[in-house]
Amino acid sequence: MYKVLLVDDEPFAIEGLQLLIDWRKFGFEINGVCTNGEEAVEAIRTSKPDLVVTDIHMPAMNGLELIEEARRLGHDSTMFVITSGYSDFNYARQAIRLGVSNYLTKPVDTMEADDMLERLAQELKEKQEREVVREQAKVQETRHVLATLVTGQEVEDAEQMAHDIAHLYEQAQKWTYVKVRFQRADSGQIRSMIHETVSREPCCYVVENEQDTCGIVWGEVSSELETWQGRDHRDFAERLLSDLNEVVPDGVQFAVGLPVQQPEALSLSRSMAIETERFLFLHQGNLLFAEDLQEQRLRFNPESLREVDLIMEHLENGSPEQLSLSIREAFHQFVMNKTAPEFVHIFMTHILFRGFSLCKELGGETKDLLLDTAFHSDDRYHWNIEKSASMMEKFCLKCQAVASSLRQKQLGGTQAMVAEYLQAHFRETFTIKELAERFFMHPVHLGQSFMRKYGKGVLDMVHDLRIEEAMRLLRDSDDASCAIAEQVGYKSYQHFLKQFERRTGLKPAEYRLKHAK
Repeated sequence: MYKVLLVDDEPFAIEGLQLLIDWRKFGFEINGVCTNGEEAVEAIRTSKPDLVVTDIHMPAMNGLELIEEARRLGHDSTMFVITSGYSDFNYARQAIRLGVSNYLTKPVDTMEADDMLERLAQELKEKQEREVVREQAKVQETRHVLATLVTGQEVEDAEQMAHDIAHLYEQAQKWTYVKVRFQRADSGQIRSMIHETVSREPCCYVVENEQDTCGIVWGEVSSELETWQGRDHRDFAERLLSDLNEVVPDGVQFAVGLPVQQPEALSLSRSMAIETERFLFLHQGNLLFAEDLQEQRLRFNPESLREVDLIMEHLENGSPEQLSLSIREAFHQFVMNKTAPEFVHIFMTHILFRGFSLCKELGGETKDLLLDTAFHSDDRYHWNIEKSASMMEKFCLKCQAVASSLRQKQLGGTQAMVAEYLQAHFRETFTIKELAERFFMHPVHLGQSFMRKYGKGVLDMVHDLRIEEAMRLLRDSDDASCAIAEQVGYKSYQHFLKQFERRTGLKPAEYRLKHAK
């Protein structure tokens, strides 16, 4: 509805305007009534009516003086209609000069008033449409200038840019860059809310849009605007985050740069917001301000990669509790040491690939490890250290379970192949580690599973096979004991004697004599 202010020193005239004219029919509503020009000037200043209907003849300040004063004060968009019982050409000529929209004589004719209101309503509509277009163009121009400033782009028209920057100084006394990060799946809804909130701020613009981030420039308006007193960049960020959390709980993160007084320094505020965004990875909350970092610096610590070996050792041979504890401790150290997020991602990648390799060696499908985890999503930065730790823990525990299952399936076949290999190669010299590598197993797991299946360790079986062969040679040949020891794989004769007596209870010579043909 268009707001109307009625001004007349005669109460009956005011009452007639209210009762005889159907204001609402044409989209108008009476917003105020004044009995003199001075009172009307104040009402125009505070309520900003779209239309003022005023009598010409009033004491102290007549209607034409009222219009002239309103124009002098800058109310150029306000429409005026004058009423008078006098059809004086001089009044009409002066009214036209002041931009009066219509001239009504008293008593007011309702048909004449209806025609006037219909025409004025159409004029106001067209005027508002033009104003919207102008305002949108102005916003787009300001947004373009700010985007140029925050990114440090070169400009072709330096003179025009200087003019635009001067206009920015008039809009706000401080400027702050705010970076909002969100998940792509929620981007449409979040962007819509951001633009809606920004449009309600007196000096706020979205200047950058990417797939999962949004850059906002917020201007702190002059303290003369009472409505916005006490509101700074912190208040704005907290309010916007609160609004977004109502729609997408815990779905957005804010990194707020340093406030700057000169618009030309906005690139610095943006740089600080980007650096603050890196600290968000180690931060428990979803909002972080550059001024709260107190010159902190992120660190790279290559020594932390040694923790990968410990985690993989627990993954292959430890309990789920040991594995979880080792992962949590590693990520706790990242927080304590303020480790750069890029390095944490390198750390996680090492574990991922080693987990994949382990399952592949055991005959598993690596794609199965990514199911039910967040590593297959587009959110490669995992938001923060806590979520990264949780995903890493979930992945490792699943990898441990998959590896254990694969080993159980292979337990019979693989151990039988190991035993078959020992029977063919017991004369050779090799270590448990070399044997485990041949069958793509961890040495500890090889020893434990072999013992469970055969009731003896790998080395004991090797010794059994060697002594069994030595006993055959002692029975069937005349070779010396030392020669037989070497033939079956012993480089130390004393070691051979020890193992032979342990298994037969006899010395080689005694065994030969006892079993001589």
